[in-house]
Amino acid sequence: MGMLASMSTQLKLRLGTGLITMVLLLSGVITNFYLEIALTAVVYLWVSYPVLLSAVRDLFVRHRMSEQFLMAVATFGALGLQDFPEALAVMVFYLIGEAFEDYASQRSHNEIASLVKLKPNKVRLIHEDGSEELVAPRKVKIGQRIRVLAGEAVALDGSLVDASASVDMSALTGESEPALFTCGQEVPSGVINMGKVIELTVTRDNKNSSITRLINLIEDAAANKSKPEALITRFAVYYTPVVVGCAVLLALVGLLPDQEFSNWLTRGLVFLVVSCPCALVLSVPLSFFGGLGAMSKTGVMVKGSIHIEALAKLKSIALDKTGTITQGKFSVSSIDCYGAATETEIMQALYALESLTTHPIGVAIVNYCKEQGYELKEASEVQEITGFGLQGQVAGHSVVVGKERLVTEKLGLTIPTSTSEYETKGNTGHAVVGTELYVVLDGAIAGRVTLADTVKPSALPFFDAMHDLGVKTYMITGDKKEVAANIASQCHISAFYAEQLPEDKLNTFMAIKNKDGVTAYVGDGINDAPTLASSDVGIAMGQFGSAAAVEAADVVVMNDDLTKIPTTIKLAQQTYHLAMQNMVFVIAVKALILLLGALGYANIWLAILGDVGLCVLAVLNAMRPLAWVKTNQALPLKTELA
Repeated sequence: MGMLASMSTQLKLRLGTGLITMVLLLSGVITNFYLEIALTAVVYLWVSYPVLLSAVRDLFVRHRMSEQFLMAVATFGALGLQDFPEALAVMVFYLIGEAFEDYASQRSHNEIASLVKLKPNKVRLIHEDGSEELVAPRKVKIGQRIRVLAGEAVALDGSLVDASASVDMSALTGESEPALFTCGQEVPSGVINMGKVIELTVTRDNKNSSITRLINLIEDAAANKSKPEALITRFAVYYTPVVVGCAVLLALVGLLPDQEFSNWLTRGLVFLVVSCPCALVLSVPLSFFGGLGAMSKTGVMVKGSIHIEALAKLKSIALDKTGTITQGKFSVSSIDCYGAATETEIMQALYALESLTTHPIGVAIVNYCKEQGYELKEASEVQEITGFGLQGQVAGHSVVVGKERLVTEKLGLTIPTSTSEYETKGNTGHAVVGTELYVVLDGAIAGRVTLADTVKPSALPFFDAMHDLGVKTYMITGDKKEVAANIASQCHISAFYAEQLPEDKLNTFMAIKNKDGVTAYVGDGINDAPTLASSDVGIAMGQFGSAAAVEAADVVVMNDDLTKIPTTIKLAQQTYHLAMQNMVFVIAVKALILLLGALGYANIWLAILGDVGLCVLAVLNAMRPLAWVKTNQALPLKTELA
């Protein structure tokens, strides 16, 4: 019923007329030969005119022989042999096969395109005087306030003004349960407001909003074809002329002495009908497109079927630490003071420099300083020491802030072995496992601040699931070895590389890739973009990841949930195997019927069954990915529990 509903009324009339006429011709009810010719001609033209027009256009405008051309030649030959029911049957069943294709394509497309509808074309903008105006999302600026009614989709990302809000994030993340946001949290665009009227302060403009980025990912996906899919498309262009040539040669055998021309012409027609590549041309792309739709339902966007193939063949995966394996939300766990420096001097110097950065560590320090009431002093001549830290002038003092390597290698200083009698908060010494920042005032080490980061709840299930899939796991981080070792131990990571500068990350990853084969990289920051772009499959965290990382990635996890990745890999493996099944099955069956046809053992009806029937079976098989997520066939056991 679903396919019938998707068919146009005209197509139903054409197919119905063709089927009824076929039955009349086969039943022998029409005994007048001229009436039979007239009826066949009228019905044939009514049923097949779109196919004939397409064949002529492809031949004379595009200068190529298409599958429509094959069908036209085959039916002209059947008409010439006065096999009127067979001629109609070829066209009728070819159109039925096309109807299955359109239905499958529409279903696959709808699975993805339904997400695009979540972007409203109007926003309720609240002016300073409290009045409300409906405007286009592109006209709203960052910092302005918008209102979202119950049941409406959020058009632009914004921080929540109200105390709380319940939203449906299933389109972005694949999660069915409503998510609760509290005052100040950023609500992404594309979600549905499930509760009362809410107000948001816009934090991202229209072109950078979550739903716009999602739509761009969908559009990019259509442009990237997998190798089998691209091969089939190229194959169809050259395949048809070869097939037509073989069919002509078969028919010409009938001109030899002691050969019946009509018999060999029939063999040539059978060869033409069976050799139509539509089953291959349709089923392989549909398999991949169905896989893309299934993945989007889990909250993962894959930018094209070529990446499905790479995911299916994945041998290893490397991940950044901060914001990917860990929450990326640091908190100050200890403050150590050296020499005559006080905690206030250390934290004010840190506060001044880190207030100018958006790095998670800097944000954590700024938040801590605000909570503790430290004065924010003005910093000047601030410069970034790439991969190490920051330097500048604060209240007349030279300040350098950074990692241990900055202090020991760049500045040549020796870290004190003990703290002074001045105030120390939290734990002291290197017993604290966390990220350490050293503060150097006027050339002398003044103190050390240790920040702790927590592992994501999804990290351990993710690594266990990857190991179950036979994929090696690596962590590449700029943090020190003690921190990396602690995280690797907690998460069962196969191997880790610590104290990596941005340029080191890429070199380390390329070494892993050259050793293991097809390798993916998972990251979320701007510094991860080069590695994401160089990987076989770059996977970005889409919810809080940088725009550069999302742009460079091939796969985007919309809600930053790591357990979505093994599910996506499992779906990719099933999709790729399904496409290969279709290829092998279609080629094998067609080869058998082609051989039987050339030897004279297959008639036009078997040819129709071998073409249209095979096409319908292959297309139906290609639609299976759309049901995988609903039936949980693609979910690894470990991730179902996450």
